[in-house]
Amino acid sequence: MNLNELPWLDKVYKKINFNNLPHGIILNGADGLGKYILGNEIARTLLVNNNDSKSINLFNLNTHPDFLFINKDKILTRHISFRDKEWDEELGNRNVIDFLSMTPSISSNKVVLINNAHTMNEVSQNALLKSLEEPAVNSYIILITNRSNSLLQTIYSRCQTLNMPSLTDDEINSWLVSRGISDFNTKDFPSYISPINILNDIENNQHMVFKDFVKLIKKFLSNQVHSKQILQYLSSYEIDLITKINYLIEFLKILLRSKILNEELSGLYEDFNNSDFSTLKLSNIINDLHNLRFDYFKVPQINENHVFNYYFSELKNSIKL
Repeated sequence: MNLNELPWLDKVYKKINFNNLPHGIILNGADGLGKYILGNEIARTLLVNNNDSKSINLFNLNTHPDFLFINKDKILTRHISFRDKEWDEELGNRNVIDFLSMTPSISSNKVVLINNAHTMNEVSQNALLKSLEEPAVNSYIILITNRSNSLLQTIYSRCQTLNMPSLTDDEINSWLVSRGISDFNTKDFPSYISPINILNDIENNQHMVFKDFVKLIKKFLSNQVHSKQILQYLSSYEIDLITKINYLIEFLKILLRSKILNEELSGLYEDFNNSDFSTLKLSNIINDLHNLRFDYFKVPQINENHVFNYYFSELKNSIKL
């Protein structure tokens, strides 16, 4: 997918002043907005000089010698600075600091693009700080984050942050139609989901997972399935723990909003109009889930069955259908 197919990012790109670009750039916004595509286009602009065909081909093949792309689920310290005997199957011992210490090979600049930068721990971020505090000439570091304020304030102070715009339901639906999708719209997905993630879910036949998740909760609370069964169903979903936590938070927020604003629920949630629950209790569960999600990025070895066994037990005690 190209930048010109994502109008909300194309607008951001066109406002960038490449004649006065800081050494550190943070692209922040929700997952599924295409931040990697924007970051890649910024890197291309910085590396491809005068439409040089050799440089263009190398960049397109991801073999440009002056470009380092780190795309990991979790960014570790060894990805930022050299660690003896620590080997990465994809990167080997390549790392940000050593890469930026070398002069450019064929371009005027060197560029590092780090995806999932919000997963760096404090040690990794402090290791990166040196390259931001004392940047090599004509070097650039582009950090992609899904969570605001997930980095050290000293990193933010040395970077320019570009926040991705939020899209309305109408904007997302119009974009889906432009991609040839009219059978589904934003109402079929969680409120927080982004356009590219909707497209991916549809293409991967995952577009019914959230609805199935809510139906499963309804069956559990109405005693149609028991605790062991619901854990088995959840483990069969081809989505990660964070997505399941997000789904649960979304469900609870919908119930909480309807109660606070005295709004009638419809469709999938209609059966919950007569449910009985404490808004304070649901608020506490939502806060706990937010904390769990935050803890996951620090300690990802969380037992999923234990997590959901606990929270679904809390739901059963808190929501009466």
